[in-house]
This record gives sequence, structure tokens and C-alpha cells, in this order.
Amino acid sequence: MSYALKFEPDYPEYCNIYDRMFCHTLIRSILVSGYSITVNDGEDDCLVESRNFDEILEAMSQSGEDVIIPCDSAGESVGWFSLIYDNGSEGDPMICMSDMSSNPICEAIYNRVQRILEEQEL
Repeated sequence: MSYALKFEPDYPEYCNIYDRMFCHTLIRSILVSGYSITVNDGEDDCLVESRNFDEILEAMSQSGEDVIIPCDSAGESVGWFSLIYDNGSEGDPMICMSDMSSNPICEAIYNRVQRILEEQEL
């Protein structure tokens, strides 16, 4: 599958450029895999089951950390990715992700994100 890294330099708003690269790649990878996304800011679901790339990015990084939850067509969670912004990711976008579900779906998404970011010239 061909993948074009879409980059909106202003979102998520409260993070550095490397975190943005990771977030854009993660969100795009989840969406092209056919999942919707719920964004949890550590306390509340601030966006539920969205498939809108820009809307998702705008909802992220409002609290310094997020849990990104891919959801299947029935609205059920298929896992999660825990992100911490401005956590020493300068030069390495993958540092933004602090933890994730250990299951085949999340591992495939993670591997795709890592491969895409390794191909980028940073």
C-alpha cells in the first residue's frame, strides 16, 4: 500500500514537531486500516469514534498525554496507544508513544508507523 505522509504542522497543537510526525503517521495508519478513533485525554473521551483526520488531530495534546483508541465498525475498542507529548522525542518521533496494547492489530499498526517514519528524512 502506498502511503503519503500528510502533515499539518499546527496539529496536534501542544507538542513538538517530532510528536506531530508520530501522531500524523499513527492516526493515518489507524484510519487506513479501517478503524475509527476515540481520543481520551487521561480523564475523558474528548472525541468518540471519529474517522476525520483533522478533527482527531485537533482533539489531541490538550492535556500533555492522550490514549488513542482504535475502534472497529461496531464501536468496540481493538486496543490502545498511550502518548506522552514533549517527552524527549527530539529527533525520534517514536518516543511519543509510551505504551500500547499487546495484540496483533496494535502491533501491526505500530510496525507500519515505525517503518514509515524510518523512511522519512528527519
